[in-house]
Parts: sequence; C-alpha cells; structure tokens
Amino acid sequence: MSGHQREHLPPDDDSRRQALLLIHERLIGEYGNPTPKSRMNPLDEVVFTILSQNTTDTNRDRAWAGMWREFDSWESVATAPVSRISEAIVAGGLHRTKARRIKDLLEQLREERGSYEMDYLRDMDMQTARQELGRFKGLGAKSINCVLLFSLGQPALPVDTHVHRILRRVGLVDTRDLSRANRDIQGDVPAEIAYPLHMNVIRHGREVCASRCAECWRCCIEDLCGFEEKRLESR
Repeated sequence: MSGHQREHLPPDDDSRRQALLLIHERLIGEYGNPTPKSRMNPLDEVVFTILSQNTTDTNRDRAWAGMWREFDSWESVATAPVSRISEAIVAGGLHRTKARRIKDLLEQLREERGSYEMDYLRDMDMQTARQELGRFKGLGAKSINCVLLFSLGQPALPVDTHVHRILRRVGLVDTRDLSRANRDIQGDVPAEIAYPLHMNVIRHGREVCASRCAECWRCCIEDLCGFEEKRLESR
C-alpha cells in the first residue's frame, strides 16, 4: 500500500494542474520518464489512429501491415474500391467502417489540397490543428489528441480507457463520456508533461489500476484516489 499521507485534490483549475504534476512525479518515480520515439508523418498517424479505434494494439498493427501489403501508396489506397481496402485491414475489426473513413479522408485531401499529405498541419498551432483535424469524418476528440501528441509533438493528452479510468478515480474527471473527458482535461495539462504522463498513466492502468481487481496495495497514487472498491491487501 502507498506510504503517502492521504491527500485531497480540489477541483479548481490550478489545483488540477498541480494534481497532474504530482501524479506525473509519482509515476516517473515508478516507471521512469518515457521520451517520444520517431514520429510518423501526419497522414500516416491519422490513418494509423483510425485503425486503432475499438481494437487492440496488436490487431491495429496487423491491419496497418495488411494495408501496406496490398497497396504501395496513398494514391493506390484512395483509388481502390472500399471493399478492397476493407479486405486489406480486416484484422483490425470494424474494417468496413474504417475503410470508408480512410477513403473519404483521402478523397477530401485530394479535392481540397491536391495531394495525399497533411504536412501543412505542422505549421499550425495546437488549437488551429485541432479544428482542422475535426473537419475530417471519423476523427473524434481522442483520435485528434493522438495525432496532435504523437505526430505533431503538441502537448495534447489523449484520454483512452486507461487514462479515463484513472483520472476519474482520482477525481480529476467527472464524466463517463470519453469524448467529453478528452476535451475537458486539455486546459489543465502542463505542456512539458503531456507525453510522459500519457504513457505512464496507460502503463499504470495496465499493470496496477485495472478496471477490475486493481492492485491498490502497490499503487503509488493510492492516497490520491477515491475509488470505492479498493483492494489494500494482496490476495
């Protein structure tokens, strides 16, 4: 069990920022400070993120590999029938919906910008890039935050199921709506911790703070947590 004295996290904006910094420091002590790897270009990241929706990392990777076994360029994807794209990405689940979204996105890019690339996003500030990404069907708040963080290097905090669960348990998010959580928390995240906080909270959610059978007795932020079904002794 955590050896920290119990703390309460007040709800005002400054306190939320301080709480996120405290959580970040605790998780750094537990897992280290992850640093960004090489980034995909924005269009690759957008499609990779679409393939990530409602599936596992393993199946996403299989769908991405399947697409590039079948096609050799974004133009070849864009000009292919949706059924062929769907067959190529079948491993990722929801393949028909995702194929339609990918084809529509590529066609929109071609129509509006005359090419299959999104590098123009690199010249935008985070708010402008967020609004631009929001124009493309199939990109919700979490997907947009992923593109901002992982490709554009912007200090967005994607809130996936693990991040959402932990932020709710420590009282920093009060909604069950994942899209709303992705919007509500952004203004409270100190820019310098967005990437390591995201990565470490996900790791903490997978290894310690599971949705069921959370191992609260070894949680480094247990004293910040209001979860009602804590397990403070190992079994």
